[in-house]
Amino acid sequence: MNYIWDVIVAAQNNGVNLKDIVFKCAEIYSPYMELSNENINFKEIEQEVELNPYYRFFDIFKYLFDQDYEENQELKEVLFDILIHFLAWIDTYQGMDKVEYHKKFIYQELENAYFGQEIKDGLKYFNIEERNILIENIYKFYISGDHLNYLKDSIERIFKNSLLYTNKELSNEVLLYINRSKTKENLQKLKVIQHLFLPINFDIIVYWKDHFGIIGVKETMKIDQIAIY
Repeated sequence: MNYIWDVIVAAQNNGVNLKDIVFKCAEIYSPYMELSNENINFKEIEQEVELNPYYRFFDIFKYLFDQDYEENQELKEVLFDILIHFLAWIDTYQGMDKVEYHKKFIYQELENAYFGQEIKDGLKYFNIEERNILIENIYKFYISGDHLNYLKDSIERIFKNSLLYTNKELSNEVLLYINRSKTKENLQKLKVIQHLFLPINFDIIVYWKDHFGIIGVKETMKIDQIAIY
Protein backbone atom coordinates (compact mmCIF):
# COMPACT_ATOMS: atom_id res chain seq x y z
CA MET A 1 0.00 0.00 0.00
CA ASN A 2 1.37 3.40 -1.01
CA TYR A 3 -1.44 5.95 -0.53
CA ILE A 4 -4.26 6.60 1.92
CA TRP A 5 -6.83 5.57 -0.69
CA ASP A 6 -5.12 2.13 -0.75
CA VAL A 7 -5.98 1.81 2.93
CA ILE A 8 -9.64 2.74 2.34
CA VAL A 9 -10.07 0.31 -0.56
CA ALA A 10 -8.34 -2.52 1.33
CA ALA A 11 -10.53 -1.88 4.38
CA GLN A 12 -13.73 -1.96 2.32
CA ASN A 13 -12.65 -5.15 0.55
CA ASN A 14 -11.94 -6.84 3.87
CA GLY A 15 -15.09 -5.69 5.63
CA VAL A 16 -13.20 -3.42 8.04
CA ASN A 17 -15.19 -0.54 9.51
CA LEU A 18 -13.46 2.71 8.55
CA LYS A 19 -14.31 4.12 11.98
CA ASP A 20 -11.92 1.56 13.49
CA ILE A 21 -8.94 2.98 11.56
CA VAL A 22 -6.96 5.79 13.19
CA PHE A 23 -4.60 7.87 11.05
CA LYS A 24 -1.54 9.31 12.78
CA CYS A 25 1.26 11.58 11.69
CA ALA A 26 4.39 9.42 11.47
CA GLU A 27 7.40 10.50 13.51
CA ILE A 28 9.77 8.80 11.06
CA TYR A 29 8.93 8.76 7.37
CA SER A 30 10.37 9.09 3.89
CA PRO A 31 9.77 12.45 2.18
CA TYR A 32 9.07 10.51 -1.02
CA MET A 33 6.28 8.28 0.34
CA GLU A 34 2.82 8.90 1.78
CA LEU A 35 2.56 5.91 4.09
CA SER A 36 5.30 5.36 6.65
CA ASN A 37 7.89 2.65 6.14
CA GLU A 38 6.08 0.42 8.65
CA ASN A 39 2.86 0.45 6.60
CA ILE A 40 4.17 0.51 3.05
CA ASN A 41 4.37 -3.27 2.59
CA PHE A 42 1.43 -4.25 4.77
CA LYS A 43 -1.41 -6.11 3.07
CA GLU A 44 -3.53 -6.40 6.21
CA ILE A 45 -5.22 -3.35 7.67
CA GLU A 46 -3.91 -2.19 11.04
CA GLN A 47 -5.95 -0.18 13.53
CA GLU A 48 -3.38 2.63 13.46
CA VAL A 49 -1.96 3.83 10.16
CA GLU A 50 0.98 6.23 10.18
CA LEU A 51 1.64 8.50 7.24
CA ASN A 52 3.57 11.47 5.95
CA PRO A 53 0.88 14.16 5.51
CA TYR A 54 3.29 16.52 3.77
CA TYR A 55 3.80 14.27 0.74
CA ARG A 56 0.59 15.50 -0.95
CA PHE A 57 -1.10 17.74 1.62
CA PHE A 58 1.66 20.10 2.71
CA ASP A 59 -0.47 23.24 2.43
CA ILE A 60 -3.11 21.75 4.72
CA PHE A 61 -0.83 20.40 7.47
CA LYS A 62 2.26 22.65 7.37
CA TYR A 63 1.28 24.48 10.58
CA LEU A 64 -0.60 21.74 12.44
CA PHE A 65 2.50 19.95 13.77
CA ASP A 66 4.81 22.91 14.23
CA GLN A 67 7.72 21.76 16.43
CA ASP A 68 7.58 25.03 18.35
CA TYR A 69 3.95 24.56 19.35
CA GLU A 70 3.32 21.62 21.69
CA GLU A 71 0.01 22.58 23.27
CA ASN A 72 -3.30 20.80 22.61
CA GLN A 73 -1.49 17.73 21.28
CA GLU A 74 -4.49 15.44 21.80
CA LEU A 75 -6.79 17.85 19.95
CA LYS A 76 -4.33 18.07 17.06
CA GLU A 77 -4.20 14.28 16.78
CA VAL A 78 -8.00 14.01 16.70
CA LEU A 79 -8.25 16.80 14.12
CA PHE A 80 -5.54 15.13 12.03
CA ASP A 81 -7.42 11.80 12.03
CA ILE A 82 -10.70 13.49 10.99
CA LEU A 83 -9.03 15.44 8.18
CA ILE A 84 -7.19 12.40 6.81
CA HIS A 85 -10.39 10.34 6.83
CA PHE A 86 -12.09 13.12 4.86
CA LEU A 87 -9.19 13.46 2.40
CA ALA A 88 -8.98 9.68 1.99
CA TRP A 89 -12.71 9.55 1.18
CA ILE A 90 -12.29 12.24 -1.50
CA ASP A 91 -9.14 10.52 -2.78
CA THR A 92 -10.94 7.20 -3.13
CA TYR A 93 -14.05 8.46 -4.87
CA GLN A 94 -12.20 10.69 -7.32
CA GLY A 95 -10.91 7.49 -8.91
CA MET A 96 -14.37 5.95 -9.33
CA ASP A 97 -16.15 5.99 -12.66
CA LYS A 98 -19.91 6.29 -13.19
CA VAL A 99 -20.49 2.53 -12.96
CA GLU A 100 -18.63 2.29 -9.66
CA TYR A 101 -20.77 5.10 -8.24
CA HIS A 102 -23.94 3.22 -9.19
CA LYS A 103 -22.59 -0.01 -7.70
CA LYS A 104 -21.74 1.81 -4.47
CA PHE A 105 -25.33 3.07 -4.18
CA ILE A 106 -26.71 -0.42 -4.91
CA TYR A 107 -24.57 -1.87 -2.12
CA GLN A 108 -25.84 0.78 0.30
CA GLU A 109 -29.43 -0.06 -0.68
CA LEU A 110 -28.77 -3.76 -0.04
CA GLU A 111 -27.27 -2.96 3.36
CA ASN A 112 -30.21 -0.69 4.25
CA ALA A 113 -32.72 -3.46 3.39
CA TYR A 114 -34.27 -1.58 0.44
CA PHE A 115 -34.29 -4.94 -1.36
CA GLY A 116 -35.88 -6.60 1.67
CA GLN A 117 -34.70 -7.71 5.10
CA GLU A 118 -34.21 -11.30 3.95
CA ILE A 119 -31.70 -10.24 1.29
CA LYS A 120 -29.88 -7.98 3.75
CA ASP A 121 -29.60 -10.83 6.26
CA GLY A 122 -28.41 -13.21 3.53
CA LEU A 123 -25.51 -10.97 2.45
CA LYS A 124 -23.38 -12.18 5.36
CA TYR A 125 -23.03 -15.57 3.65
CA PHE A 126 -21.29 -14.01 0.62
CA ASN A 127 -17.62 -13.06 0.56
CA ILE A 128 -16.45 -9.75 -0.93
CA GLU A 129 -15.90 -11.17 -4.42
CA GLU A 130 -19.35 -12.80 -4.45
CA ARG A 131 -21.02 -9.58 -3.29
CA ASN A 132 -19.34 -7.73 -6.13
CA ILE A 133 -20.78 -10.28 -8.57
CA LEU A 134 -24.29 -9.66 -7.21
CA ILE A 135 -23.95 -5.88 -7.30
CA GLU A 136 -22.49 -5.90 -10.80
CA ASN A 137 -25.34 -8.05 -12.08
CA ILE A 138 -28.01 -5.96 -10.34
CA TYR A 139 -26.59 -2.90 -12.11
CA LYS A 140 -26.55 -4.68 -15.49
CA PHE A 141 -30.08 -5.97 -14.89
CA TYR A 142 -31.32 -2.41 -14.31
CA ILE A 143 -30.00 -1.56 -17.78
CA SER A 144 -31.12 -4.64 -19.74
CA GLY A 145 -34.04 -6.08 -17.73
CA ASP A 146 -32.82 -9.60 -18.54
CA HIS A 147 -33.70 -11.64 -15.42
CA LEU A 148 -32.61 -15.09 -16.54
CA ASN A 149 -29.27 -14.04 -18.00
CA TYR A 150 -28.11 -12.53 -14.71
CA LEU A 151 -29.69 -15.32 -12.67
CA LYS A 152 -27.57 -17.73 -14.71
CA ASP A 153 -24.43 -15.59 -14.54
CA SER A 154 -24.69 -15.08 -10.77
CA ILE A 155 -25.21 -18.78 -10.07
CA GLU A 156 -22.44 -19.99 -12.37
CA ARG A 157 -19.88 -17.50 -11.00
CA ILE A 158 -20.75 -17.98 -7.33
CA PHE A 159 -21.36 -21.75 -7.53
CA LYS A 160 -18.57 -22.88 -9.85
CA ASN A 161 -19.33 -25.71 -12.31
CA SER A 162 -23.09 -25.34 -11.84
CA LEU A 163 -25.56 -25.49 -14.73
CA LEU A 164 -28.89 -23.81 -15.42
CA TYR A 165 -31.38 -25.26 -17.91
CA THR A 166 -34.66 -23.92 -19.23
CA ASN A 167 -37.50 -26.42 -19.66
CA LYS A 168 -38.61 -26.39 -23.31
CA GLU A 169 -41.99 -27.89 -22.40
CA LEU A 170 -42.65 -25.46 -19.55
CA SER A 171 -41.40 -22.02 -20.54
CA ASN A 172 -41.56 -20.67 -16.99
CA GLU A 173 -39.57 -23.47 -15.33
CA VAL A 174 -35.80 -23.69 -14.92
CA LEU A 175 -33.73 -26.64 -13.74
CA LEU A 176 -30.62 -25.92 -11.72
CA TYR A 177 -27.73 -28.25 -10.95
CA ILE A 178 -25.38 -27.00 -8.23
CA ASN A 179 -22.13 -28.88 -7.81
CA ARG A 180 -22.10 -28.30 -4.05
CA SER A 181 -23.48 -29.91 -0.92
CA LYS A 182 -26.84 -28.68 0.34
CA THR A 183 -25.60 -26.70 3.34
CA LYS A 184 -27.28 -23.83 5.19
CA GLU A 185 -24.77 -21.36 3.74
CA ASN A 186 -25.34 -22.50 0.15
CA LEU A 187 -29.12 -22.51 0.63
CA GLN A 188 -29.03 -18.92 1.91
CA LYS A 189 -26.85 -17.81 -1.01
CA LEU A 190 -29.20 -19.38 -3.52
CA LYS A 191 -32.22 -17.84 -1.81
CA VAL A 192 -30.73 -14.34 -2.15
CA ILE A 193 -29.89 -14.90 -5.84
CA GLN A 194 -33.42 -16.18 -6.52
CA HIS A 195 -35.02 -13.19 -4.79
CA LEU A 196 -32.89 -10.80 -6.83
CA PHE A 197 -33.12 -12.34 -10.31
CA LEU A 198 -35.76 -15.10 -10.61
CA PRO A 199 -38.97 -13.74 -12.24
CA ILE A 200 -42.05 -14.00 -10.00
CA ASN A 201 -43.91 -16.27 -12.43
CA PHE A 202 -41.01 -18.74 -12.71
CA ASP A 203 -40.42 -21.98 -10.80
CA ILE A 204 -36.98 -23.38 -10.14
CA ILE A 205 -36.09 -27.01 -9.40
CA VAL A 206 -32.70 -27.44 -7.74
CA TYR A 207 -30.45 -30.50 -7.80
CA TRP A 208 -27.59 -30.50 -5.30
CA LYS A 209 -24.38 -32.41 -5.97
CA ASP A 210 -25.97 -35.18 -8.10
CA HIS A 211 -26.97 -34.21 -11.65
CA PHE A 212 -30.25 -35.48 -13.11
CA GLY A 213 -29.79 -38.11 -15.80
CA ILE A 214 -29.71 -37.07 -19.46
CA ILE A 215 -30.00 -39.88 -21.99
CA GLY A 216 -26.96 -39.91 -24.24
CA VAL A 217 -24.75 -37.96 -21.83
CA LYS A 218 -22.80 -40.64 -19.97
CA GLU A 219 -21.35 -38.21 -17.40
CA THR A 220 -24.88 -37.77 -16.00
CA MET A 221 -25.80 -41.49 -16.02
CA LYS A 222 -23.49 -42.81 -13.30
CA ILE A 223 -24.96 -45.38 -10.90
CA ASP A 224 -25.79 -43.95 -7.45
CA GLN A 225 -25.04 -40.44 -8.75
CA ILE A 226 -28.27 -39.72 -10.65
CA ALA A 227 -30.99 -37.39 -9.42
CA ILE A 228 -34.56 -38.05 -10.58
CA TYR A 229 -36.49 -35.33 -12.41
